[in-house]
Amino acid sequence: MAPPFLLPLAQCTDASLVGGKAAGLARLLAAGFPVPDGCCVTTSAYGHFMQGIGLAPSERWHRAVRRSGDDRKQELQHCRDMIRRVELATLVAEVLEVLPRMAGTEERRWALRSSATNEDMERASAAGLYRTVLGAEQARLADAITDIWASAWDERVLDYMLASGNADVAPAMAIVIQPLLKVAVAGVANSIHPVTGRDRHVTINAVRGLGQLLVDGSVSPDQYVVEATAGQPARVIRRIVGQQRERLVLTAGGLAMEPVPGGERDRPMLSDQQLGEVTILTKRIEQAFQQPIDVEWAIDREGLWALQARPMTAVRATVDHLTNEDCEWSRANFKETMPDLPSPMGLSFLERFMDAYILSHYRRLGCRIPLGLSSVRLHAGRPYLNVTLFHVLVGQLGGDPGLNAEQMGGDQVRSAPSVHPLGWPALLRAGWLMARELRRVLKSSTASFAEMKDLASRYSRERVRHLSLEDARRCLDELGRWLDSREVTFGIAAGAGQCLQIFSRLLPRWLGADWRRLLNESLQGQGTVISAQQILRIADLVELARQDHAVRAVFRNGWDVGRYRQRLQGSVFLAAFDRYLGDYGHRAVGESDIMSPRLADQPEVLLQVIKTQLDGARTTPDELTRRQRAVRAQALATIRTRLGWRIDRWLAFQWWYRRLCRFFALREANRHHLMWYSLAARHLLLRVGELFADRGVFSLPEDIFFLRLQELETTLDHAPTEQWAAVIRTRRAEREQWSSMQAPDAICGWEDLHELSPQPSPDGLLRGIPLSSGIVSGPVRFVRATADWSHVRGGDIIVATVIDPGMAPLFGIAGGLIVEMGGTLSHGAIIAREYGLPAIANVSRAMSLLSEDEHVTMDAAQGIVKRHKASPGS
Repeated sequence: MAPPFLLPLAQCTDASLVGGKAAGLARLLAAGFPVPDGCCVTTSAYGHFMQGIGLAPSERWHRAVRRSGDDRKQELQHCRDMIRRVELATLVAEVLEVLPRMAGTEERRWALRSSATNEDMERASAAGLYRTVLGAEQARLADAITDIWASAWDERVLDYMLASGNADVAPAMAIVIQPLLKVAVAGVANSIHPVTGRDRHVTINAVRGLGQLLVDGSVSPDQYVVEATAGQPARVIRRIVGQQRERLVLTAGGLAMEPVPGGERDRPMLSDQQLGEVTILTKRIEQAFQQPIDVEWAIDREGLWALQARPMTAVRATVDHLTNEDCEWSRANFKETMPDLPSPMGLSFLERFMDAYILSHYRRLGCRIPLGLSSVRLHAGRPYLNVTLFHVLVGQLGGDPGLNAEQMGGDQVRSAPSVHPLGWPALLRAGWLMARELRRVLKSSTASFAEMKDLASRYSRERVRHLSLEDARRCLDELGRWLDSREVTFGIAAGAGQCLQIFSRLLPRWLGADWRRLLNESLQGQGTVISAQQILRIADLVELARQDHAVRAVFRNGWDVGRYRQRLQGSVFLAAFDRYLGDYGHRAVGESDIMSPRLADQPEVLLQVIKTQLDGARTTPDELTRRQRAVRAQALATIRTRLGWRIDRWLAFQWWYRRLCRFFALREANRHHLMWYSLAARHLLLRVGELFADRGVFSLPEDIFFLRLQELETTLDHAPTEQWAAVIRTRRAEREQWSSMQAPDAICGWEDLHELSPQPSPDGLLRGIPLSSGIVSGPVRFVRATADWSHVRGGDIIVATVIDPGMAPLFGIAGGLIVEMGGTLSHGAIIAREYGLPAIANVSRAMSLLSEDEHVTMDAAQGIVKRHKASPGS
């Protein structure tokens, strides 16, 4: 029996008879995907009518292949002219019998698309080569069919087949006929990223109206990248609005171009829900076809339709290779100790520190770090931590990456990559190396801390004032080599993190749902956290001021800027204050940036804190200590009671508890003494800056902080030149520009800037991570910089972006602390917990949702903030 001229799409299973496109649609229908009903004019009809006009496709094709230049063009043109004159009355009559039944109306307009035998194949898709006719009326079907047949004889078809090595056989042409949908949005989706090959990234291009404008490239489409991870909702990681000005639509009179209203151009064409639907459809088709797929789709009033599916032929899927663009980034941890806009020198110190003293340890433990992946990246002058990378590293070592956000602050990794833990031999080796590192830290840290303080004395401002450039360089080199052999940050953080990992697994079962509150309270008032001791030292200074009538009068009447020494000269208070500056004046807000001024550079800020406490209710240091110790003792007693007769659990708790306390104390002691080390480097750098300023290379000594470390080394190797002045001017201008930009706290996929939602929960409560227990009410007081310290009054609820450890002097005034970002292992959390200040971190957009002077109640044990109406006069 002769092959049919016409077949329903569902029966188009033989690609040699119906072409690649129709066969693909048949596969979609068989798998249950939404495809508009249709039929196919087969290659048998094509061959029959070619024979009827005396055109032997194989012979004429090979004749064109053998020719070149104008001869080839003339040969192909002659074939097209013959095809357009063919008489199709019998074929059209057969088609017209089918179409009304298929569409339910005789007035429907039709879409006719090529389905050549070399189209939509695995090795060559031939996409866009052949003719498509949209909006054809029934009276124009014959012309539409011959136009598509003739497109098989276009010169670019022959060139494509020659280039792909498939020119030996002439393509036979079938045609898919379907009702033309009244489309709102149409587009193309790739089941894997066509550039990177990432199999989790679906790329979607979309245009308003019919998709023909996307195919012919006449409009700029919306571009999306959506991450599709098994078991998780689809996540949009890139969204570029194309601002399309015109769209092709189906009207009663046929196809027409109409303008897109101006208000619509700036809005994305697809909602997140629609993007999710397109993504799911695309990945389901990929699964059905068992290979990466390019899907043409459209959305009308009835929903989402698949119009075509063809294999992706020019890209290979990749699964394991993780790139920086795939990762999620957060300002967590960095934002806590760096200013909002760190200096170039500070950023380069940070990058070197992370690679030399953090990632190097993970490498030594046997962790696999994908090639090209970095731990730090910059956006608008701000540093971001690669939280995806640390998720992978913790997972490789057998830890729980889900605790990273709780310990460091910020969001959980929203799209967690698959993590393959190290094998048992490698894990045992890593465990032995880690235990050895922890022993080294516990044994050597005290001596290292003493040496850091000695370095600050050796390289004090007075002692480096007369150094030559060569001497200053030699001293900087010595500082760098010293740190290489003594740095303990990784071991201390790992020790504290290890303890918290253990407690997070054991205490929920042993103590119940409020285990965090009990643990936080048990960590109060131990007197071992050096950063928290400065708060008690401030309280001592307040007592000294209170006992001296003359000092009280100075605080009551004030002093001119820079003249407090003259007013307090000879007092016991001033001597004690100078000792305080000697012990804590090297600390600062944003202290990890070497450019940040130290507290000793702005002592009036501390004096204002003392004045505020002096004006408030009297609380002696002994009272503070007794209160903290009482809370700790009660928490430990409750823990002991809940553990009951399980003495084994109590012993285990005590062992890990003492270990955690020691590592928390070491963590703050390490930061405190690293700032001595940083102060020594700061003094040496400023000396270099002075020498360059004397030579006219810099305008100010502080210009040195606008160079990066590598640039500084280059400058010291060679005579400084005028070029650095231009570099510094440019960077100061960039810094000024960036200062007006609002940088997000998290970046997902780097190309999409993910902002935390500004909306509170439906019950009106704000929620975060409990850091230090207590229930307290008071007015909100925003602290964005040291200039805001003078506005804080006793009992205020401080609201800030992060708990900067340099804010510790304020903790003696505040009633509570709420921050947008932070974790249980952060420096500020350790200080607040030791001191007993109720604190909650990771309260999303607290600075935006709350208002200055607004009254709130914070339950820091539960991590809940309740808002109240402002009191009269507030």
